[in-house]
Amino acid sequence: MKTFLSLLFCISLLLSCEQKKSSNDMNDNEKENDQEVTADTGSENQSINEIKTSTDKTFRVIEDKTSASLSNLTIEPRGFPNTQEVFKIEDSDPLSGMFALDLNKDGFDELYLITTAAGSGSYSGIMGFASNSDQSVTPIYVPEMTENDLAAGGDYFGYMGHDSIYVANEQLYRKFPVYKEGDENCCPTGGNKTLGYSLKAGEASWILETVK
Repeated sequence: MKTFLSLLFCISLLLSCEQKKSSNDMNDNEKENDQEVTADTGSENQSINEIKTSTDKTFRVIEDKTSASLSNLTIEPRGFPNTQEVFKIEDSDPLSGMFALDLNKDGFDELYLITTAAGSGSYSGIMGFASNSDQSVTPIYVPEMTENDLAAGGDYFGYMGHDSIYVANEQLYRKFPVYKEGDENCCPTGGNKTLGYSLKAGEASWILETVK
């Protein structure tokens, strides 16, 4: 009888431990599900990303890949009382990165989207959306490279793509290899150049400018 009671006690103890383990596993799963989702793949050709600003606003960015080289982008600002609309960009180069950054030091982060062309040059591009004191969101005007920019003495002289756009010390930079005349696409010989960016208030919109 004593042996039977001991065996019964051991079985009860094992069942109790197993139930406790199952409960802990469930709690772990619940904690994981409660975490904020910052990236999600809606389908094979769609990706969804959310990025929070330092003032707890959110930008939701949806990329629908229409081909290997083109994407349609939807930018949904959330938490900005005077902006209810979404911004749509069609036939964009694919996204390769995004940053929330207070480049103009006004206390409110902007959203910067980085794209990279699918061709051999892997040209990078920048799109931006500014927070107007967290009340509304407006697109940032990013000037295209001109012939003067690419000519001798211009900011982008020797530029042929293969660039990277990144944030360091709360500043936005573009780094690219410099091609000299006669250089092949694979083999630039002019070293590297780094350009910084600043955000200025224009007459009708914010403007992203290069700084040397």
